[in-house]
Amino acid sequence: MNKNKISDFLTPDISYLLGLITGRGEIQSTNDVKKIVIDFQYKALVTKTITKVFDQKLHIQTSLDPIIYRLQNLGVNTRKSVIDNSISVTLTWDTDDISWMFIKFLINGTRFNYHDFAVPEPIFETTDDNKREFLRGLCDVTAYVRKSNNDQTGKNRVYIEISNRNWHLPTQICQLLQSLNVPMQYIGWGHPNIRGGSGTSWAKEHQLKIYAEDFQSIGFYITHKNEALEEFAEYNKTNFPNPQNLCDGTITRLKTKQSHECETHEKLPPEINGQHFDSYKQICICLGCYKQNS
Repeated sequence: MNKNKISDFLTPDISYLLGLITGRGEIQSTNDVKKIVIDFQYKALVTKTITKVFDQKLHIQTSLDPIIYRLQNLGVNTRKSVIDNSISVTLTWDTDDISWMFIKFLINGTRFNYHDFAVPEPIFETTDDNKREFLRGLCDVTAYVRKSNNDQTGKNRVYIEISNRNWHLPTQICQLLQSLNVPMQYIGWGHPNIRGGSGTSWAKEHQLKIYAEDFQSIGFYITHKNEALEEFAEYNKTNFPNPQNLCDGTITRLKTKQSHECETHEKLPPEINGQHFDSYKQICICLGCYKQNS
């Protein structure tokens, strides 16, 4: 008889919630109240596609209503907060009930916010549907679909933006995407050899870049993001017939990067501190690329 695994107890709703928390969640726990706050950030009031202009604040607000209803059906007290430049969802527990303990266990116990969260191990072992729901939750709060995200040829991309302090999440997300046959086009690490610049201007978010048509199988519940995705994906399919291949972990192109004074810096993790890199994939290898460790 096969033993039960934690992944056997995951559902699409729980997987989606775990994605939201991993992407932009923060645990705020006291003896009296346990809270998880999830921020839905937007960098500008409007965003543009090829033919459309979206009011981001309005679309996020209206998209959150069915999301909140879905989370409330898990038995969690959930509410939405809207102020001038911020929209958040707060989940509250009055006691250490089983749902609180289960969620806290799944998001790796001693970690308390998205600067440090990892993909929960059971997500790698669960069904493809649950993996997609996790990624959709994560991307509803971290991904951006903008006209300015195109590459040098004009091909449109989705950017997943991860806190610069979280150096291990990008390779985990890449592994999860590729397990669903969604190829990563590029990882713009917030590293001095990748970003360059003076001082610590390189220490910005890590940007995971995926072509729009490849991301269609994941999609969004935030309505304006999904509408933008569909338009950009159709444009790519019409104008760029060559598909992006899954990454096989090998480095095919090296472009010599200039040395940077911050190659040794407190903002860099021990695995790469003090090293020079000529390719983003060299950083991936040091930070747990599953292709190198399988």
